[in-house]
Amino acid sequence: MPRKRMLAAVGYAALTPLCVAAMAWTVFTGFARLNLSGNSVEVRLTECHREAGARNTTHTACSGSSQSTTDPGTVKVRYEGHQGETIRAAQTPWGGYETVDTGFVSWGIAVLAPLLPLGAAAAAGALAVRGFHRARRTAGSSRAA
Repeated sequence: MPRKRMLAAVGYAALTPLCVAAMAWTVFTGFARLNLSGNSVEVRLTECHREAGARNTTHTACSGSSQSTTDPGTVKVRYEGHQGETIRAAQTPWGGYETVDTGFVSWGIAVLAPLLPLGAAAAAGALAVRGFHRARRTAGSSRAA
Protein backbone atom coordinates (compact mmCIF):
# COMPACT_ATOMS: atom_id res chain seq x y z
CA MET A 1 0.00 0.00 0.00
CA PRO A 2 2.81 2.54 0.65
CA ARG A 3 3.91 2.25 -2.98
CA LYS A 4 0.46 3.22 -4.27
CA ARG A 5 0.29 6.13 -1.84
CA MET A 6 3.72 7.30 -2.91
CA LEU A 7 2.71 7.14 -6.60
CA ALA A 8 -0.42 9.15 -5.85
CA ALA A 9 1.63 11.74 -3.97
CA VAL A 10 4.09 11.99 -6.87
CA GLY A 11 1.16 12.46 -9.27
CA TYR A 12 -0.25 15.29 -7.16
CA ALA A 13 3.21 16.82 -6.86
CA ALA A 14 3.54 16.77 -10.67
CA LEU A 15 0.08 18.31 -11.09
CA THR A 16 0.84 21.24 -8.78
CA PRO A 17 3.33 23.12 -11.05
CA LEU A 18 1.04 22.56 -14.04
CA CYS A 19 -1.77 24.30 -12.15
CA VAL A 20 0.58 27.11 -11.16
CA ALA A 21 1.60 27.51 -14.84
CA ALA A 22 -2.08 27.66 -15.86
CA MET A 23 -2.64 30.34 -13.23
CA ALA A 24 0.33 32.35 -14.54
CA TRP A 25 -1.03 32.08 -18.08
CA THR A 26 -4.46 33.40 -17.02
CA VAL A 27 -2.85 36.26 -15.07
CA PHE A 28 -0.64 37.37 -17.98
CA THR A 29 -3.46 37.02 -20.49
CA GLY A 30 -5.69 39.09 -18.20
CA PHE A 31 -3.00 41.78 -17.96
CA ALA A 32 -2.82 41.94 -21.75
CA ARG A 33 -6.61 41.95 -22.30
CA LEU A 34 -7.09 44.75 -19.77
CA ASN A 35 -4.00 46.62 -21.04
CA LEU A 36 -2.56 46.89 -17.53
CA SER A 37 0.94 46.87 -18.99
CA GLY A 38 0.09 49.92 -21.10
CA ASN A 39 1.69 48.60 -24.29
CA SER A 40 -1.34 48.43 -26.56
CA VAL A 41 -1.17 49.39 -30.21
CA GLU A 42 -3.82 50.51 -32.64
CA VAL A 43 -4.37 47.96 -35.39
CA ARG A 44 -6.22 48.66 -38.62
CA LEU A 45 -7.65 45.33 -39.76
CA THR A 46 -6.90 44.55 -43.39
CA GLU A 47 -7.98 40.90 -43.51
CA CYS A 48 -10.42 38.76 -41.53
CA HIS A 49 -11.11 35.07 -42.17
CA ARG A 50 -12.51 32.02 -40.41
CA GLU A 51 -10.03 29.50 -38.98
CA ALA A 52 -10.67 25.99 -37.79
CA GLY A 53 -10.28 25.48 -34.06
CA ALA A 54 -10.25 22.53 -31.72
CA ARG A 55 -13.17 20.13 -31.53
CA ASN A 56 -14.73 21.15 -34.81
CA THR A 57 -15.14 24.84 -33.89
CA THR A 58 -14.15 27.94 -35.83
CA HIS A 59 -13.13 31.44 -34.88
CA THR A 60 -12.41 34.64 -36.76
CA ALA A 61 -8.77 35.64 -37.09
CA CYS A 62 -7.98 39.14 -38.23
CA SER A 63 -4.69 40.71 -39.16
CA GLY A 64 -3.65 44.20 -39.93
CA SER A 65 -0.90 46.74 -39.75
CA SER A 66 0.12 48.31 -36.48
CA GLN A 67 -0.41 52.06 -36.33
CA SER A 68 2.54 52.34 -33.91
CA THR A 69 5.56 54.32 -35.04
CA THR A 70 7.94 52.36 -32.81
CA ASP A 71 6.93 48.85 -33.93
CA PRO A 72 5.24 48.91 -37.32
CA GLY A 73 4.37 45.46 -38.51
CA THR A 74 1.58 42.97 -39.02
CA VAL A 75 -0.49 41.99 -36.00
CA LYS A 76 -2.73 38.90 -35.93
CA VAL A 77 -5.54 38.64 -33.36
CA ARG A 78 -8.65 36.54 -32.74
CA TYR A 79 -11.42 39.05 -33.15
CA GLU A 80 -14.98 38.97 -34.47
CA GLY A 81 -14.51 42.05 -36.60
CA HIS A 82 -14.47 43.17 -40.19
CA GLN A 83 -11.97 44.70 -42.57
CA GLY A 84 -11.27 48.39 -42.14
CA GLU A 85 -12.04 48.41 -38.41
CA THR A 86 -9.45 49.86 -36.01
CA ILE A 87 -8.96 48.06 -32.69
CA ARG A 88 -6.53 48.12 -29.77
CA ALA A 89 -4.35 45.06 -29.18
CA ALA A 90 -1.77 44.36 -26.48
CA GLN A 91 1.18 42.03 -26.79
CA THR A 92 1.36 39.04 -24.46
CA PRO A 93 4.69 37.91 -22.94
CA TRP A 94 4.87 34.95 -25.36
CA GLY A 95 4.67 37.20 -28.44
CA GLY A 96 1.02 36.95 -29.50
CA TYR A 97 -1.55 39.72 -29.39
CA GLU A 98 -4.84 39.93 -27.50
CA THR A 99 -7.59 42.43 -28.18
CA VAL A 100 -7.99 44.98 -25.39
CA ASP A 101 -11.33 44.97 -23.59
CA THR A 102 -11.64 47.01 -20.40
CA GLY A 103 -15.33 46.42 -19.70
CA PHE A 104 -16.76 45.38 -16.33
CA VAL A 105 -17.21 41.74 -17.37
CA SER A 106 -13.63 41.57 -18.67
CA TRP A 107 -12.35 42.88 -15.34
CA GLY A 108 -14.40 40.26 -13.51
CA ILE A 109 -13.10 37.45 -15.71
CA ALA A 110 -9.49 38.67 -15.41
CA VAL A 111 -9.76 38.73 -11.61
CA LEU A 112 -11.72 35.50 -11.13
CA ALA A 113 -10.19 33.26 -13.82
CA PRO A 114 -6.82 32.80 -12.05
CA LEU A 115 -8.60 31.68 -8.88
CA LEU A 116 -9.64 28.34 -10.38
CA PRO A 117 -6.10 27.11 -11.22
CA LEU A 118 -4.84 28.65 -7.97
CA GLY A 119 -7.37 26.58 -6.01
CA ALA A 120 -6.45 23.48 -7.99
CA ALA A 121 -2.74 24.09 -7.30
CA ALA A 122 -3.40 24.51 -3.59
CA ALA A 123 -5.52 21.35 -3.46
CA ALA A 124 -2.99 19.29 -5.44
CA GLY A 125 -0.13 20.58 -3.30
CA ALA A 126 -1.99 19.78 -0.09
CA LEU A 127 -2.83 16.28 -1.34
CA ALA A 128 0.81 15.74 -2.34
CA VAL A 129 2.09 16.77 1.08
CA ARG A 130 -0.52 14.62 2.83
CA GLY A 131 0.32 11.69 0.57
CA PHE A 132 4.06 11.96 1.25
CA HIS A 133 3.46 12.15 5.00
CA ARG A 134 1.11 9.14 4.97
CA ALA A 135 3.42 7.07 2.79
CA ARG A 136 6.40 7.85 5.01
CA ARG A 137 4.43 7.15 8.17
CA THR A 138 3.14 3.85 6.76
CA ALA A 139 6.63 2.86 5.59
CA GLY A 140 8.06 3.67 9.02
CA SER A 141 5.48 1.63 10.87
CA SER A 142 6.03 -1.42 8.62
CA ARG A 143 9.79 -1.32 9.27
CA ALA A 144 9.25 -1.24 13.03
CA ALA A 145 7.17 -4.42 12.93
